[in-house]
Amino acid sequence: MTDILDIHTHKQEIDSQGKSIINYPLLTDSPLYMPLAKNAEVAVSRGLLLEEYLGFLNEGEGLVDALSNNVFSARKGYYYSAGIHPWELAERNADQQLAFLQKQLKHKQFVAVGEAGLDKLAAAPMELQLTMFKKQVQLSEKHGLPLIIHCVRATDELLAVKKEFRPQQAWVWHGFRGKPEQAMQLLKKGFYLSFGEYYPDETMQTVPDERLFLETDNSSLDIEDILCRAAKVRGVEVEALRETIRRKYPKMSFLGRKSCIFRERVVLLSHMELKYNKNQIIKE
Repeated sequence: MTDILDIHTHKQEIDSQGKSIINYPLLTDSPLYMPLAKNAEVAVSRGLLLEEYLGFLNEGEGLVDALSNNVFSARKGYYYSAGIHPWELAERNADQQLAFLQKQLKHKQFVAVGEAGLDKLAAAPMELQLTMFKKQVQLSEKHGLPLIIHCVRATDELLAVKKEFRPQQAWVWHGFRGKPEQAMQLLKKGFYLSFGEYYPDETMQTVPDERLFLETDNSSLDIEDILCRAAKVRGVEVEALRETIRRKYPKMSFLGRKSCIFRERVVLLSHMELKYNKNQIIKE
């Protein structure tokens, strides 16, 4: 059985061994690590309540003081993403988070930027969210890493940024729960869509193989459970869907850091061209 990529998870203790991209916390306390609610609105409400609590902790200094250790503490053989989430963003902590993020992305175990994005339900002003999101787009392009997207009620603003920057790196909309019409709009703009525990079946059936990813996010389910349900909804065999998703790995730029993913090796041969070779490293 071939491992399948969990493209976005908040499970820090997951038995990854290179098959999950773990979201590395920039803050020691974060609304992003609460249990996922079945209802999307409830999940957002929980997060925003904790965001508000953290924001007023220590007379408004909570999020600044809650920055994680400045020493990278990732485990060998594991892979991470890092980004400034709208729920964690405030005027008082923006520059510190950005500096910390830039430092973390220098480590080879960081294979994606994010999650980053825009959220009209978050407390941070949209102007600030846009400024910091654009900086993370630039980091994604600079480091040649895909961008993991969080977007709530701000699709127009997100698409405007994409049009402005015309990014070369993949943009992956994580935890997608939209209707098929929205999915088609995003697919036409070049997005990849990643599905977790909850989504409309008709949307899952709409997304073509080459644009599909799966994730656990902060669900209690294993990525295998997510895979099995997705295969059932799409009307295909589990192993067929596993292989379909695996074939995309070499095409994703985050595999270009001569890193090992899934116990099989993928390395960068040219700027955007990757080759896949099972059980051995291909060198330039």
